[in-house]
Amino acid sequence: MHEAAITNALIEQVRTALPPDARLLRCVVQVGQLEHLDSEVMQTIWQASIAGTDLDGAGLDVEPVPLRVRCGSCGLDFTPSDRAIMLCPACGSVKPRILAGTGVILRSLEVEGV
Repeated sequence: MHEAAITNALIEQVRTALPPDARLLRCVVQVGQLEHLDSEVMQTIWQASIAGTDLDGAGLDVEPVPLRVRCGSCGLDFTPSDRAIMLCPACGSVKPRILAGTGVILRSLEVEGV
């Protein structure tokens, strides 16, 4: 379960980014479809990890980022029907260039007391 490692790394990143004397209300993170992270599991780990800490009570919003690729042969931008193959619907090539749908990005922090 890599959700635990990702979520705990996210908590440390939030602590680094949080202004002094600010209270975190909400954290928004974008998660690419190819990361295979379960948002409900991430939210459960988030709540368990911040309970009783300075971040206690803060919410976590996970925004999914759909997979988008560009065919390396014909240049078509598309959403693959099969993430494992990424076959171009126009030319049948399997030369995808990933445009979106990877990574975990800390998008924003909602704070009070700044």
